[in-house]
Amino acid sequence: MTGLAFVFLGCDKTNNSGANPSKLILANDAPDNVIAVPDLEIHPELDPLSITVDNVGLISFMGEDSLETVLEDLYSYFHLSNIGEWDEMFKYFPGHRTSDTAMLAVQKEMMDKYFHNGLRNRAGGCHIRYASPWLDEGDQQVALLGLDLHYFLDFFENFEGNPEGMRLTLQDQYGKDAVEYLEFDQVQDGDTAHICQFEVNAESSMYVLSSKDSLHCTFLPPQISKSPQLAAEMMKQETMLELLRHKRKHFDKK
Repeated sequence: MTGLAFVFLGCDKTNNSGANPSKLILANDAPDNVIAVPDLEIHPELDPLSITVDNVGLISFMGEDSLETVLEDLYSYFHLSNIGEWDEMFKYFPGHRTSDTAMLAVQKEMMDKYFHNGLRNRAGGCHIRYASPWLDEGDQQVALLGLDLHYFLDFFENFEGNPEGMRLTLQDQYGKDAVEYLEFDQVQDGDTAHICQFEVNAESSMYVLSSKDSLHCTFLPPQISKSPQLAAEMMKQETMLELLRHKRKHFDKK
């Protein structure tokens, strides 16, 4: 299937709604390749997140309706994370596969702490280029997406710590060439704020899990394989390996 016309676009990166007349602009000496960063805790409606599909080269083994449902839920998953709505965001984590609610509570607490202390994990966009077939696991079905990921770590002025400390972690996860570090000033309503930022542009993937009794999709990053115990709770190892083999055969080698 190569003709799927599908796109989710957030607000323009400097857009101002009628309810929010404040103006957010870059300082005059900001680098040419940066974009002003809205505080999505205060202005969630300004999230510039976009989910797009490669309408020319898409390699998909899903039905069109099924893929649209996946992408709608993927947008919600990233958007809710971007704006710090953790309870809603965790509805897109495969909680139907684990009873460890204490672990989920710790994760929410940690993310909320960093979010309100100036560190934001922000998905800028995903460009979907591959979708595997669904594999049946009895109580759920699992698929794998191949995508180009546009991702940011934004450090606001109230962040206490050295942003450079995240460089090696990001390079290990996405590759050295995929990570760029930027610093710039932006101005909102006449007040200047200094932003530190890692921008990531990388090829990545995402596991999609859907309970059999629901059309609702949940998501796991490829790094789940580095946590074997948790990965084993989420899906069978045979499923993970079969999906990876399918992606390598039908997409990675293209």
